[in-house]
Amino acid sequence: MHVIKSTGEKVEFDKEKIRGTLRRTGADEQLVERVLERVVKKVHNNMKTKQLFTMIRRELRKEKRYLADRYGLRTALTKLGPAGFKFEKYVASILNAYQYDASVPDQELTGLCVNHEVDVIAARDGHNIVIEAKFRNRFGDTVKLKDVMATWSRFLDLCDGFESGKTCPRFDEMWIVTNGKFTDRALQFGLCKGINLVGWGNGDSLAKLVDHATLYPITVLDGLKQWELDRFSDRGLMLCQEVANIEPKKLSGMVGLNRARAQKIWEQCQAVVEGAVNQ
Repeated sequence: MHVIKSTGEKVEFDKEKIRGTLRRTGADEQLVERVLERVVKKVHNNMKTKQLFTMIRRELRKEKRYLADRYGLRTALTKLGPAGFKFEKYVASILNAYQYDASVPDQELTGLCVNHEVDVIAARDGHNIVIEAKFRNRFGDTVKLKDVMATWSRFLDLCDGFESGKTCPRFDEMWIVTNGKFTDRALQFGLCKGINLVGWGNGDSLAKLVDHATLYPITVLDGLKQWELDRFSDRGLMLCQEVANIEPKKLSGMVGLNRARAQKIWEQCQAVVEGAVNQ
């Protein structure tokens, strides 16, 4: 039996892969097998992976809502677009949760030859990192060799800018973080140059970074309106973990929501982070 990916490619339906994605949510083995059994009965030949994803998420929601929210991570990341600025803030929030001092610069940095727009900068233990956040609107979109080479060229010019005595900070390392995948040639070049590549399914895994420390974006929540997301973004609150650490009354005032709505979002974020049994 085959399923059809978003790219149009046909691949064999793989129960073990589904098991892996279910385990990623933190579901126990009994729940994983229970959901998988129901999914296998409903899947049909040439089903689109988007339909399969929706089915799995629906079955998870019957068990525990927060697991369905976690399962929707990849789709949630695409909601951080379309321009990608919210994705940059999300990347900075992830790094801050891992004890980096990360931020989105509000002005260009001075290279030797030209000024550069930089997505995220981070520091830890005296080690400075410049980060390119490559947002992709669609699952099938990739980061190609030319993208990685252009980023490397930017990094070198910034390093030369520092060496020449210009106002550019010193950078020791270059990262590229994307919600898409890297092509094989992009990975090969990045490995050769020592660029830290963090992507979906290849490079260092973005999903593992998120799952390991429950750093889910607030866009995993069902029903979050665009204007609400904009307000959370304006306050620098991109993680469920960040929202869960603020009392609902204070959250209501910070983002301009009524108490009932702030309470509901807070409860959903608590469940995603903590794995509340009643959700």
